[in-house]
Amino acid sequence: MSLNTGKVSILLLIVNVMISNIPKLLTFIFFLNQLPVMAQEIWKESFTVPEKGIWGDEGGIIQSDFSDITTWTLEYQNIELFNADDYAKTVTTSGGRFEVRDINGEVTWRSEWIDISDYEKVNIQLEANETGSGTNASNKYLKAFYRINEGGEIPFETNSENLGNWDSVVAEQKEISGESLQIVVYISNHYSSDKVILDEVAVSAEEKEYPPAEPGDLVINEILFNPFPEGEDFVEIYNNSEKEIPLNKVYLASRDKDLKVTQIYNLSGKKYLLPSKSYIAITKDTNAVFPYYFIECPNCFQQVAKMPSYNNDEDYVVLLNENKQIIDEFHYNEKLHNPLLKDVEGISLERNSFTVATNSTGNWYSASTESGYGTPGYKNSQAENEIVLTPKVTFTPEAFSPNNDGYNDEYQIHYELEKPGYIANILIFDSAGRFVTQLAKNEILGTSGTFIWNGEDETGQRQSLGVYVVLVEIFNENGEVHRFKDGVVLTDILK
Repeated sequence: MSLNTGKVSILLLIVNVMISNIPKLLTFIFFLNQLPVMAQEIWKESFTVPEKGIWGDEGGIIQSDFSDITTWTLEYQNIELFNADDYAKTVTTSGGRFEVRDINGEVTWRSEWIDISDYEKVNIQLEANETGSGTNASNKYLKAFYRINEGGEIPFETNSENLGNWDSVVAEQKEISGESLQIVVYISNHYSSDKVILDEVAVSAEEKEYPPAEPGDLVINEILFNPFPEGEDFVEIYNNSEKEIPLNKVYLASRDKDLKVTQIYNLSGKKYLLPSKSYIAITKDTNAVFPYYFIECPNCFQQVAKMPSYNNDEDYVVLLNENKQIIDEFHYNEKLHNPLLKDVEGISLERNSFTVATNSTGNWYSASTESGYGTPGYKNSQAENEIVLTPKVTFTPEAFSPNNDGYNDEYQIHYELEKPGYIANILIFDSAGRFVTQLAKNEILGTSGTFIWNGEDETGQRQSLGVYVVLVEIFNENGEVHRFKDGVVLTDILK
């Protein structure tokens, strides 16, 4: 046989083998195409801790133990358990499972509420098994339901109702969506020789897909770069878009001396999604921030393991999306603080307007004195006030009585400003012109706020009934000065 003849024979053999295996190849290709998108398990109960549930004793009294069980509960009204062999509890069989034996009634097993807000195409599976010979469907069953967002109970689409002798099935519900999920299983078994078994309750899902944040979706809104000695930096971000944005796909960074983006750190933490028109303050240690500021929204903080170290005098705060595209950047300098401040330690810089470019002149100001020099996690004290055209101060009421009766107990001085950067002095005198107290002394104002007088002088002593004069002066570094005056009556009997 020639060499060419041998090659032809080998080629024919290969072709024949391929032809004979075409059905297998087609089956394999079909199987690959049918594989679902990989889902991740987000919740599971395998009942690995035994002897948790209820059982009887010789006196027919129901005994129970649910200690350290936090992921599920059991409801068991109107049942009878006559001895220790009558029970609805976890056992060690098959590595752990939940069994119901001769309970003369019905128990309801409920999972905890499971957070599914970050997921889509949520699936539930559970094993529903039985052993024995009892066939009365009214006395032996396992029925599986689910609830979404605290709504009504909905039966599983597959094997929700299992009656009599069904042997072993997997009950399943596919492609759920919502904010929260609870699994509810009703179990009954009146037979001493039978067992109804619940096992391997699992929830899986696909993580929601979100498009990358675009420039302008997220903006840098406040930064503390020179904290107190025992404090910590924070950067506040505002979601200026109409969509939810996952924080684990956002990064904080800085720039080095060559202006190269560096110290890139992901914002993953306890909080996952940032809702539209909401704030999030990023810090390495909330315990080094909370003691120093008025914290209106503790949940509006994201504590991260690492974040860039920002210089105390000048640096760059860079915000990146999942593709490492810059979506906002702020080049700060301590000279942006109010020039009347002698020390800027512990004072944050706040953004005035979301519609003006981040680094535009006049878009950043020191947080107000009244706010505690920082507003992490909520609206800035220097936020834009579009409805005001010129400084406005109002005084209420005309007469007040600080006797804690709930009616006109305080005298309020409310201000609204057309722009940040104003400083305030507020003094109070009695009708004879004698100085009583100073409510504000060169205090940095926000764009709106309220000062309170409680009827006391500087030493904390309550003043006599009568008329008092209030002088308000606000000014800024550009030489603009505005003065307001009011008279108020301190009335009622003070104790």
